[in-house]
Amino acid sequence: MSDPKSFPKLIAELVELRASIADMRDRERLLVETIHETAETRKTETPSGLVEISKRRNRKWDHDELVRHLTRIALDTRDVDPTTGELLDRPTWERVADAIKACAGIGYWRIGALKDHGLNPDEFAETTSEAKAVTIR
Repeated sequence: MSDPKSFPKLIAELVELRASIADMRDRERLLVETIHETAETRKTETPSGLVEISKRRNRKWDHDELVRHLTRIALDTRDVDPTTGELLDRPTWERVADAIKACAGIGYWRIGALKDHGLNPDEFAETTSEAKAVTIR
């Protein structure tokens, strides 16, 4: 274990590092903005490699309305076997779940909500890593 007297020095170094990272992020944002303003085409070959310019949109989704529409569409849709043309008899909940999974990029699950529904998150996920954090206020 490290010397307890070095703890304040470690904290000071962490604060300084985080300030440097923030400065670097500000510089990165400025460079990206300037490159977008000066780029003549969407793709440009440079000595550093192929540069592609793109924009990312931040959207505020109406999740409830989307789920309602997807559910209605899935309930009105019948699955057909592409090889035989035969109508498949799948439960409606499967069609609804498949429609939502196909359209929603679920990247995480709310642990507390799963537990509130009586589900153990560890039964549905493999822990691949754990991150340690230090919060300084």
